[in-house]
Amino acid sequence: MFRNKVNIIFTLVSVLILIGCGNSGEITEGPDPVVEGPSSSGEDGKGKATIETFGSAEPEPEVPKEVMDVEGDAEAIEWLDFESAIDKNQVEKRFIFIDLYTDWCTWCKKMDRSTFQHPSVINYIDQNFYAVKLNPEKAKAIAYKEVLYEMKPYGSKMYNELAVNLAGGRLVFPSFIILNKREVKRGVIEGFQTPSQLLSQLRRYVE
Repeated sequence: MFRNKVNIIFTLVSVLILIGCGNSGEITEGPDPVVEGPSSSGEDGKGKATIETFGSAEPEPEVPKEVMDVEGDAEAIEWLDFESAIDKNQVEKRFIFIDLYTDWCTWCKKMDRSTFQHPSVINYIDQNFYAVKLNPEKAKAIAYKEVLYEMKPYGSKMYNELAVNLAGGRLVFPSFIILNKREVKRGVIEGFQTPSQLLSQLRRYVE
């Protein structure tokens, strides 16, 4: 009788251990897309936009060594405001890389601490892009092509019209807008990016 009880207890403990181990390590970089900050659907305001933050639940793929090796002398990304990047582009044509972020977005801060500190990322952006930091919640008015883009209500929050337009009405933090040398939008990269992921995506637009 006693031996049977011991066997039953041992079996239950083993099952619990197996269940616990089976759930570990499935998410490698963070949760699936989540709403982390204020969400606005436009019901209470005059505009309409969806607001989300994205992490990455995908394991980083194998990337050829040549993608990751970018030589150069730049020590940090030179972040500009939107208008300054446009002014520079009138003198020397480059692609424009726009980082849409907010102060409350933890994935945005992780990008600043990790990916944007990687030497290859720094040099590739320095050689091919004008880099813009754009906080839609604090951008105020932005003058572009004889239009003044101002703060506008989207639901219960205020966002800059230009940022919302560039994002196609879908504000994902972080996200990265790519403009070509003629300042035409080429695409949007959504969510946290590791150095190799970001470099792979940027090369698709540049090369």
